[in-house]
Amino acid sequence: MNKSERTAIPCEVARILVVTIGGLGDAILFSPVLKALRARYINAETHLLVASPLAQEAYGICQEVDKTTLLPLNSLNKVRQTIELIRFGIEYRLKGGIDIGVFATGLNRRLVALLKITVGIRNIFLAPSPPEYPTDLLCNLSLASQLYKGASEENFFFPTYPESFQEARNALSYFGISLDKDNLIIVYPSSELPHRPRLELGKLVKSCQLIKEGGFPGRFIVVGSAGEGIEWDRYDTNNMIDANLAGKLSISAVAAIFSKASLSFGNDGGLMHVAGVVKCPSVVIMTNTPLSYMPPGANVKAIHSRLSCCNGLYPKRPKRCTIAKCIEDITAEDIYEGCREYLL
Repeated sequence: MNKSERTAIPCEVARILVVTIGGLGDAILFSPVLKALRARYINAETHLLVASPLAQEAYGICQEVDKTTLLPLNSLNKVRQTIELIRFGIEYRLKGGIDIGVFATGLNRRLVALLKITVGIRNIFLAPSPPEYPTDLLCNLSLASQLYKGASEENFFFPTYPESFQEARNALSYFGISLDKDNLIIVYPSSELPHRPRLELGKLVKSCQLIKEGGFPGRFIVVGSAGEGIEWDRYDTNNMIDANLAGKLSISAVAAIFSKASLSFGNDGGLMHVAGVVKCPSVVIMTNTPLSYMPPGANVKAIHSRLSCCNGLYPKRPKRCTIAKCIEDITAEDIYEGCREYLL
């Protein structure tokens, strides 16, 4: 947050609006700010605006948030964004507006200005953006520490409850797997996006085979969306995994399984942040993803392409790149070697 953007905060704060319109991973990395707000403004209502259904699901059940609203702003053009924000803002305008608006790192300044006007936000806090701090994680921690001095990396959280673990146990027991006794290895395929090429699933399947051939015991579980689970089955013709639970669990139950696993690996996506938050050792395949997007956690290893256009803290895929050579550069053996460290 720049000095010019800091405003005096009233002694009595009744309502706070927090805005993070990235994916699930962005919402998770922003969670220390939510904890800091609750610690500082105990009696204030905290409302969260998200653009991801998974973020809505996750934070719709957490104690730091009183209300979560899903508004898919990323899929709308500027005109529709403006219309939807006006509709969103009417409710708050009628109730007297918002005392504090808190915005995640990297949020489009146009959206910040629109929300300030349409919702009636009196005081704004903006999280800094890289390269002011080298990672999104540190940017959000910086804002959290300004709001509450006790904020720390331990404040990253993902809500899991006894019901989450029971859901996970029930799903795994169908495949003869114990959440509490078996050695669990989780694979998450993730979805491919235009800016985020995904390692082909055949290489992930081969990685599972290499781990098994290496003599490392474990029960392999696939998690993710239903579509990712269907894709996985097309590639896993030799049944390398023990349970395909993609699309069959709540995100909170997925987090519960991560928390019990000895290893997870997969493509860049929101689930790598879930794994990091619950301290699951993880090997993440970030072909050309900025390392500033690294998930939290000490036991996280990133596998990056060795191509020059993919190196550094902020690599950018060339606009005319029609063949994802960064994907071809990473092998199943690379993933296996990354996993060995956590399996030995």
